[in-house]
Amino acid sequence: MNDVQQLGEMLRHYAQSEAHKKQVFETQSAQWAVRIGQLFDQIEQWLAPVQVPELLRVSREAYVASGPAVPVESSPFKTEKLTILIAGKPVEFVPQVMGAGGAIALAVAGLTAARYGSISLVCQPPAGEWQWCKTNGLKDPDTFAFDANFLAQQLQGLIPRERG
Repeated sequence: MNDVQQLGEMLRHYAQSEAHKKQVFETQSAQWAVRIGQLFDQIEQWLAPVQVPELLRVSREAYVASGPAVPVESSPFKTEKLTILIAGKPVEFVPQVMGAGGAIALAVAGLTAARYGSISLVCQPPAGEWQWCKTNGLKDPDTFAFDANFLAQQLQGLIPRERG
């Protein structure tokens, strides 16, 4: 095989590799969007029985996840963000750009007072379970299974207590 033939062979392998990477990325991106939608549906179902106008409301709006390597103008990560308005305080679930292997992370804003550190929800496919991760400083994050009762406990802390 001469050098020109070898160059052609290398280009063919590269093209196949890039096409495969693109296909994997597109599949993972679609799964990323579906999993976020399913999570938001679940949160809405959990909170439906306790929604009260002016006290607890859940809403969704279109959102495009972006980051340093993925500017919002060209981001393929089109999804939604979910906001829970409780006792006048917003709690937002904001999707982050898909991570390696299809990893899904959502920043949770509104509960991030100094005592909480930063909070995120994480799902690492193929596992279907969401984990509540609380990071405070340099130590490993504290992780908790995320379910209706755990979410309710976190939201309870936002309701003003009567002093008396």
